[in-house]
Amino acid sequence: MLNSSISGPPGFATSVSSMSRSLDGKIFMLGIGAQKAGTSWLHDYFKKRRDVFVPPVKELHHFDARFRSDLCSDFDRRFRERYEKFRARDGKSRAARKRLEILEARVRMIGDESAYRTYFENAVPENCRVFGEITPAYSLLPEEGFRAIASQFPRTRLIFLMRDPVDRLYSHLRMAERLDMLTGPAIEQFAAALRNPQYVERCEYHRTLANARSVFAPEDIFIGFYETFFCDAELARLCDFLGIPFKPGDYGMPVNVSPHKTRLDAERVAMARKKLAPVYDFCRAEFGGKVPDSWLA
Repeated sequence: MLNSSISGPPGFATSVSSMSRSLDGKIFMLGIGAQKAGTSWLHDYFKKRRDVFVPPVKELHHFDARFRSDLCSDFDRRFRERYEKFRARDGKSRAARKRLEILEARVRMIGDESAYRTYFENAVPENCRVFGEITPAYSLLPEEGFRAIASQFPRTRLIFLMRDPVDRLYSHLRMAERLDMLTGPAIEQFAAALRNPQYVERCEYHRTLANARSVFAPEDIFIGFYETFFCDAELARLCDFLGIPFKPGDYGMPVNVSPHKTRLDAERVAMARKKLAPVYDFCRAEFGGKVPDSWLA
């Protein structure tokens, strides 16, 4: 694990190697969402490559906890609790040590803006040309958040996958149901979710891209669609964007999929499409024929 003179919470471990590696010349890859749009699959794909480094724990929630405390303030507490619980298990395996390392590093990031980059300086192998992480909640970041990212990592490449906004929102809601975060079935909470920024703002792709484009050049932002992404052509396009050799993925392997219990009826779909009309209008105007046909149904 990471060694540092910085003090942490009570019982914080500090007895680990502190050798830092230069990140000069490497590309920082940041997946910014959208949530429920294939980001877990993408993290798993990168994790299996030797020329790309991603943390063993997906979603560090560093920048959203800093810049969207209105919606994401609880993540710091959750990481503290996960760290304390995990270190109490005293895992001896290499995987356990790696997981404890990233949890410790994430706790160090609370109140220390430099600890995020320090983690990667200690963790990224020399042979990796690309490193980074995927946190879909970064789609909520304001311009200020994207400027903070650019200031730490000048060679940043953003990845943004979009999914039909109504499908995305309902999948998000089903996940919340699966995690016992709802007071009732997802289908019954759907109308309320359309009034909840936790669900709606993650569908507002036009806002995400406006904030990202205010800081990053178009050539530094990869944009794809969940419905058409899982194939050689799109993955090859992403690999070219990152400057790494193409390697096919296991497109038939779903990751973190929320099961369908009840499908949305036509009335709820129409209500959601009306609410999210600015998103559909933006995507049609911006991407034209690239918008999947299923979005237009």
